[in-house]
Amino acid sequence: MIRDKETEILLDFGKRLKELRISKNLSLRKMALLCNVEYADIQRYEKGKLNITLLSLAELAKALEVEPKDLLDFSTQNS
Repeated sequence: MIRDKETEILLDFGKRLKELRISKNLSLRKMALLCNVEYADIQRYEKGKLNITLLSLAELAKALEVEPKDLLDFSTQNS
Protein backbone atom coordinates (compact mmCIF):
# COMPACT_ATOMS: atom_id res chain seq x y z
CA MET A 1 0.00 0.00 0.00
CA ILE A 2 1.34 3.43 -0.92
CA ARG A 3 1.54 5.91 1.93
CA ASP A 4 0.43 9.54 1.70
CA LYS A 5 3.98 10.91 1.23
CA GLU A 6 4.68 8.41 -1.53
CA THR A 7 1.40 9.30 -3.23
CA GLU A 8 2.35 12.97 -3.06
CA ILE A 9 5.69 12.26 -4.74
CA LEU A 10 4.02 10.29 -7.53
CA LEU A 11 1.49 13.08 -8.08
CA ASP A 12 4.20 15.75 -8.15
CA PHE A 13 6.24 13.73 -10.64
CA GLY A 14 3.12 13.26 -12.77
CA LYS A 15 2.46 17.00 -12.81
CA ARG A 16 6.05 17.64 -13.90
CA LEU A 17 5.83 15.02 -16.65
CA LYS A 18 2.55 16.44 -17.97
CA GLU A 19 3.92 19.99 -17.83
CA LEU A 20 6.92 19.01 -19.96
CA ARG A 21 4.79 16.96 -22.37
CA ILE A 22 2.36 19.82 -22.94
CA SER A 23 5.18 22.34 -23.33
CA LYS A 24 6.46 20.18 -26.21
CA ASN A 25 2.96 20.01 -27.77
CA LEU A 26 2.86 16.23 -27.46
CA SER A 27 -0.27 14.15 -27.03
CA LEU A 28 0.00 10.98 -24.96
CA ARG A 29 -0.08 8.87 -28.11
CA LYS A 30 2.52 10.98 -29.91
CA MET A 31 4.83 10.80 -26.93
CA ALA A 32 4.37 7.04 -26.75
CA LEU A 33 5.41 6.80 -30.39
CA LEU A 34 8.64 8.64 -29.59
CA CYS A 35 9.66 6.25 -26.83
CA ASN A 36 9.28 2.68 -25.67
CA VAL A 37 6.48 3.41 -23.16
CA GLU A 38 2.79 2.65 -23.66
CA TYR A 39 0.55 5.73 -23.77
CA ALA A 40 -1.65 4.24 -21.03
CA ASP A 41 1.39 3.99 -18.77
CA ILE A 42 2.32 7.60 -19.49
CA GLN A 43 -1.22 8.57 -18.53
CA ARG A 44 -0.92 6.58 -15.28
CA TYR A 45 2.42 8.27 -14.49
CA GLU A 46 0.83 11.68 -15.01
CA LYS A 47 -2.05 10.79 -12.68
CA GLY A 48 0.30 9.45 -10.00
CA LYS A 49 -1.18 5.96 -10.33
CA LEU A 50 2.01 4.14 -11.37
CA ASN A 51 5.51 4.23 -9.95
CA ILE A 52 8.04 4.79 -12.73
CA THR A 53 11.10 2.64 -13.41
CA LEU A 54 14.50 4.05 -14.22
CA LEU A 55 14.35 2.70 -17.78
CA SER A 56 10.95 4.28 -18.38
CA LEU A 57 12.25 7.56 -16.99
CA ALA A 58 15.11 7.47 -19.51
CA GLU A 59 12.69 6.70 -22.37
CA LEU A 60 10.35 9.55 -21.44
CA ALA A 61 13.28 11.97 -21.21
CA LYS A 62 14.38 10.88 -24.68
CA ALA A 63 10.91 11.56 -26.09
CA LEU A 64 10.79 14.97 -24.41
CA GLU A 65 14.35 15.80 -25.49
CA VAL A 66 15.40 16.58 -21.93
CA GLU A 67 17.81 15.05 -19.45
CA PRO A 68 16.27 12.48 -17.08
CA LYS A 69 17.13 14.77 -14.16
CA ASP A 70 14.80 17.41 -15.66
CA LEU A 71 11.86 15.08 -15.09
CA LEU A 72 12.82 14.87 -11.44
CA ASP A 73 13.00 18.65 -11.02
CA PHE A 74 9.99 19.01 -8.77
CA SER A 75 9.45 19.50 -5.07
CA THR A 76 6.73 18.24 -2.82
CA GLN A 77 4.78 20.76 -0.81
CA ASN A 78 5.41 19.12 2.55
CA SER A 79 8.97 17.88 2.08
